[in-house]
Amino acid sequence: MDFKRIELIFLTAFAALDIFLVISFFQNNSDVHSTSQGTSHNTTILKEMRDDSITFAKPSNKKGQGYYISTQTSGNKKLKEKMEALSAQSAKMVSGEIISTFNTPITIDKQNPDKTLDQVVNDSNQIANGKHYKYDEKISTASQIIYTQIVSGQRIFSKSGQIRFKLNSSNQVVGYTQGYLTDANPLREKQDTISQERAIIWLYQYNEVPNESVIKWARLGYTRLLSIQKGSVYVPTWYIAVHGKGSTALQYYRINAFTGVIMKYNTQVESTSSSKNTSSIESSSSENDDSLLSQAVSSSKRAVESSTQTSVRETTRRAYSSSSATSSSTSANATSSSETSSTSSSSASSEVQ
Repeated sequence: MDFKRIELIFLTAFAALDIFLVISFFQNNSDVHSTSQGTSHNTTILKEMRDDSITFAKPSNKKGQGYYISTQTSGNKKLKEKMEALSAQSAKMVSGEIISTFNTPITIDKQNPDKTLDQVVNDSNQIANGKHYKYDEKISTASQIIYTQIVSGQRIFSKSGQIRFKLNSSNQVVGYTQGYLTDANPLREKQDTISQERAIIWLYQYNEVPNESVIKWARLGYTRLLSIQKGSVYVPTWYIAVHGKGSTALQYYRINAFTGVIMKYNTQVESTSSSKNTSSIESSSSENDDSLLSQAVSSSKRAVESSTQTSVRETTRRAYSSSSATSSSTSANATSSSETSSTSSSSASSEVQ
């Protein structure tokens, strides 16, 4: 036997193993250092928020998981069939939603409306697919009681997945508007979402949280990202309620839990698909999912770019305004200050991404 050859093979194997272990060690140290830096940075920003008299409970720094979810408008036919079988009400379907008026108003307990309405919602003779909804106390108001549809274990934060019961002056439910997501299915595998802490920090960095305001809560759910002819795509979203100083109403914000982009409720991204895209969508269920996911990702990228540009402009404007209000320097100094503020805001924007 060639012992020298065997010895050489073993030496080579051990050397390769040593190199692998050394590389792994440094990579692990690098990850720990990066995580430590991120945690320290978040702590610093949270302190800045408290220094601005912004009140909030300690947010969670744990990441979650979620899907892109597709829904199909073809399911409205089944929903309409169930609507036509409802009793003790006059119901019609308008733009995919059920609009109904009860024959006899339903009296509820103002403090605990769900005690009565849970029975109504779970009765298939009164509400179509009602067992898919849960009472949402946080977004209900004095004039309407809201139940949100549950999809993949999370609430839907769009009207298209909610029942909105209308109340009259006598605190009676007189009717409702119902949106229902039909054929709701995950697109591909789960993905990590940003933490509650990171979502609140991003909202602050987008200059959407005024000084002396209160962040009441931040909840993870789903919001519509885009709509096309045959369906819609929903994305995990941090839904955040802010109570501004001197305001009597809550202001609601949505942060895309995949990208960190702020989402405007009334300016959801709409698809501009061509006829070619439409043909592929209609060809098969598999191709439909691929098309929806592709458009969702591209729309998210466009939204990231748009929101980042908006954030930079707003941060620069606020920095410049603050500098102008407190500065007594000459015009040349003011120009220099503006350039410095612009550079600073660009740096902040890169953190946001």
